[in-house]
Amino acid sequence: MAKRLKVSRKDLFKEPDQFLSTSEKTMLFFMNNRSTAITVLVAIFLAGSSFFGFKYYQETRTLRDEAFYFEIAKVFDNNDNFASDAESILAKMGDGLQKERASLLLADSHFQKQEYEKAEVIYSTIMNNSLPKGINYQMAQVGLAYSYESRADYKRAIEIFKLVIDANTGFPLFEVYWSLSKCHELNNDVSNALLILREMQIKFSENPQLERIESRIKKLSA
Repeated sequence: MAKRLKVSRKDLFKEPDQFLSTSEKTMLFFMNNRSTAITVLVAIFLAGSSFFGFKYYQETRTLRDEAFYFEIAKVFDNNDNFASDAESILAKMGDGLQKERASLLLADSHFQKQEYEKAEVIYSTIMNNSLPKGINYQMAQVGLAYSYESRADYKRAIEIFKLVIDANTGFPLFEVYWSLSKCHELNNDVSNALLILREMQIKFSENPQLERIESRIKKLSA
């Protein structure tokens, strides 16, 4: 008969425990790799702090710039010194959508005062700093075309109006088409003016201003 080996309690304590819990195993690993574990934890903490810190900074800056934008918008219509006030506020704003929108107000102010070259510089700057599909880019592009039209630079205005239409971004196009037709007419190109108007007649067949288009076609065809 085989003899059963006797194992003392002391020997049992020397053997690795096959039933250690997950938390105990983690603690054991941590104790055996203390320096590495601390380095990893510090790195994770720093990365997390940087991410949330940057996110907080972005949100704070956005709120600040939004406040600056509304400050500019508030004085847009009732301040003779709007341009200088707007420029001083713009200097405090970071690059982004709010600054682009505020810059549009400043450019529109120059346009209304017939300071076309100043308006064109701002419109062009907005276009250089924004995405072509973005609303601020499109607004600046249309503003630039209107400025060229007002300066009787019809060829450049026509080029930009066509770019706005060809971009097919969902931007409201009735007045863009109308201005394009008018620029052709003022540029002594009645045939292309009529071509645009007839295109409008089809494209805007359900528009309340259809009669305006047909009246213009009749006048130019006479």
